Amino acid sequence: MKKLILPAALIFMGAGAAFATKMNTSKRAIIDAYRIDAVTGQCVNAEQKCSTTPGAPCTWTENSSVLLHDAPVSPTMCGDELFKP
Repeated sequence: MKKLILPAALIFMGAGAAFATKMNTSKRAIIDAYRIDAVTGQCVNAEQKCSTTPGAPCTWTENSSVLLHDAPVSPTMCGDELFKP
């Protein structure tokens, strides 16, 4: 009986550590969202937060046909597409 307690405890500790590590890596990054201004063609802050985790596309609250993107790569080019948090 005593020979089983230590191995069982080690297995449970290992499984707990594995789940704790998995939970920490699955956090979403919630970041500022940007959009292309139709008039100026500039990448401007949409004053919204979106996620980097793939899912449903994040759209602008004032016009749901406008997709939101990551921080600007250049003044006229926004970054990668973002997703709903």
